[in-house]
Amino acid sequence: MANAIEAPASTTAEGPTSHTLNQAAGLAKLREDFPHEQIQHLPRLKCGACRDSRTGVCENPRHAKQECKECGNYVSNWHLHLDYVGHAELTNRLLDADPLWDWEPMALDQHGLPLFDNNGGLWIRLTVCGKTRLGYGDAQGKKGPNAVKEAIGDALRNAAMRFGAALDLWAKSDLREAQTEHAKTAEDDGIVSPRPSARERQEAPERGASKERPAGGQASAQGTDDDPLPRLVGQYQDKQVWENPLALEQIRLEGKKLEVSARSVQGPPPDNAWTTFDLLLTTRINELKAAKGGDTGRSAA
Repeated sequence: MANAIEAPASTTAEGPTSHTLNQAAGLAKLREDFPHEQIQHLPRLKCGACRDSRTGVCENPRHAKQECKECGNYVSNWHLHLDYVGHAELTNRLLDADPLWDWEPMALDQHGLPLFDNNGGLWIRLTVCGKTRLGYGDAQGKKGPNAVKEAIGDALRNAAMRFGAALDLWAKSDLREAQTEHAKTAEDDGIVSPRPSARERQEAPERGASKERPAGGQASAQGTDDDPLPRLVGQYQDKQVWENPLALEQIRLEGKKLEVSARSVQGPPPDNAWTTFDLLLTTRINELKAAKGGDTGRSAA
């Protein structure tokens, strides 16, 4: 009697299997929002001169260092915050999604250790619920053993973002381009507010303020939560923007569009004199044009 041959299992089973259901549930777990208490705040200087300074603060008295009540760092008050999830919190979420998750470097060096590229960055493969995606991390200029751990953690956050982990903290990271001198992309590690915090908007005009404050009901740089003036002031106070007539003209035109041209603002040190937003920028634009041999007979308007 011939031996019976068992038919192979179907590879096109109808409906979801227990494996696909568990995989979908695990991947969905990664997409869940992180609790507020697990989100940390990283200060990022908005002023280019502060970032370039060895002490982390420029000569502008309004940018003086103080302890930040939000992030707890002793830093120039002219900063914003990047919200991010730390290594421990992300690892816990990965374990919740898949207890057997794993990662490996894309390449190894001659000693069998993870290979870093010429930029000090590390490419990795992150595998969760049987799915593998790539990630890249670096140590933000740090050196030594802690730099290696920092790069690994950064690479895990970057790769986990491909699965949707903390995606809400990444989605608006391009807003930093309008807030900082060095534009960042979604490949970085956080989210920023589109404008300074309410406390910054209230306190910034008071620091180093001139006694020659305008009278007669003129508006100052201080405004409400929806006031665009503090954001525009922060842009032209950047050291490189202040030397760029085209950038200043764009800011001036935006101020005109937003109807803040006649608002009073404080000029740069050492005079710190108060004038209107439009006149301050128009005067500065003409000064830069004159220095470059431009036509000073025409108004910047």
